[in-house]
Amino acid sequence: MFNTLTLAVWDNDRRRGSSLKERLDMFTERETALFSGQWAGTPRHDACFLSFDDCGEPVLSVARTVRESSETAFILLISDRMRDLSPFFRPRIRPGGVLFRPVKTAHLRDMLDEVAAELDRLNQNETDDVFIFKSEGISHRVTFRDILFFEASNKKIVLHTVGQEICYYDSMENLAAMLPQYFIRCHRGFLVNARKIAEMHGAGMELRLSSGARIPFSRSCKDAVKQAMSSCG
Repeated sequence: MFNTLTLAVWDNDRRRGSSLKERLDMFTERETALFSGQWAGTPRHDACFLSFDDCGEPVLSVARTVRESSETAFILLISDRMRDLSPFFRPRIRPGGVLFRPVKTAHLRDMLDEVAAELDRLNQNETDDVFIFKSEGISHRVTFRDILFFEASNKKIVLHTVGQEICYYDSMENLAAMLPQYFIRCHRGFLVNARKIAEMHGAGMELRLSSGARIPFSRSCKDAVKQAMSSCG
């Protein structure tokens, strides 16, 4: 059922975006997030409706940011029928659907039905590739390949991806037992995805990740980190 989906709307025309948000809120238990201008969609949304008047850089930048935040989010475009949408159909964005104005309520329902069905299929077939957890009562699914590292902070765990940080309650010990082997404890307060490590700097006791993020490692973990990097190489 699509009533549990987490949705977001982006539209530079905030009045038009508010109208779409109100319609989507009729279908879901969770309030639809509304953004205008810079995208600030965290935590991860199951589906993001990008409504726009042109295919200029602002909306393309938002689409890229959404995709960088999550490999599995559904990017759904809303535009006029005569608009050229070809700039969106590229590997870096991968939209999941298009709706043309005026958007009929029945078409919105059909789109949400398809998103929910596809998420159910992914849950059934790819559970081993997805990290599932709850934060503030909301269930989240993040693919392991999207995760950069986990950080212990104030009795919570902070999950870091390229575009988001999500806090939830757990322990590093319990977390380490749940993750694939390429996640390695590099420090008392950090668990890193070894596939994301770009460089190890011994002088600064620092790991530099492919995203540009930097995290510490301890001397006691140095050999284990090297071995994990070698295995992932």
